[in-house]
Amino acid sequence: MAKVNSFALIIILAIAGLALFSSFSGTGFVAAGCNGNAVLELSPRIAQLNEPITANVKGLNNCLGQRVLIREGSDLCNGQVVATYVCTSPGCDNSAIFYKGAAKDYKLTACIDKNNNGYLIEQGERSTATLQVTNLPDFTIESLSYSTTPKANYRFTPMVTIKNQGISKSAGINVKIEVWRNEPNRVVPISVTSKEYKALYLGIGDTKQLELQSLLLTSGSYTIKVAIDPDNFIVETDEKNNERVTTLKL
Repeated sequence: MAKVNSFALIIILAIAGLALFSSFSGTGFVAAGCNGNAVLELSPRIAQLNEPITANVKGLNNCLGQRVLIREGSDLCNGQVVATYVCTSPGCDNSAIFYKGAAKDYKLTACIDKNNNGYLIEQGERSTATLQVTNLPDFTIESLSYSTTPKANYRFTPMVTIKNQGISKSAGINVKIEVWRNEPNRVVPISVTSKEYKALYLGIGDTKQLELQSLLLTSGSYTIKVAIDPDNFIVETDEKNNERVTTLKL
């Protein structure tokens, strides 16, 4: 009977040892029961060539020590590894940074073997997202100023400073300026004018100041909005940073 009990004890210890071994990975201790559904997040989702891209995985629990692989091309986690990191918290809140040197669309998949069985077939172990890398200009308004201190009933000229912060040059641009008079409970349109600068050349990183149409306004409060490439004729990396709105009191 003692021999049977000893044999049973050996079996129990062996099983316990296997359980303990399975709680470790090649990167160190991994808490048992890593769970949740991996969701790959990329920032930015639209990037310029060689711009740093941050990848992290949300939706995980109890995954301290697990390794995350970011693979390119296949959603089956057999593509080229572009980034990797080890979860430093149960929720795997840290991230990895990588770069892409070709302008195209990429399909990227986050892969995490939650139960360390060597397979990535369980629910929530893979998550795919699309990354767009561009080689485009990107205009932004650096400042809006005036040729002289604006005064009521005196003509003055708005001056807009624009910058090409993209990685491709551009030639020619259209600028629109809109003016509204601010009255109690409403705004009244005053003018909308556009000016085209066909000869304007903006190289990579170039900054230029442009004179817009002069204004002659009476006393009061005004809202002034300036937009470059308002009709999006020029394809840019970011089409949402082309406006500047300000309030002017005379």
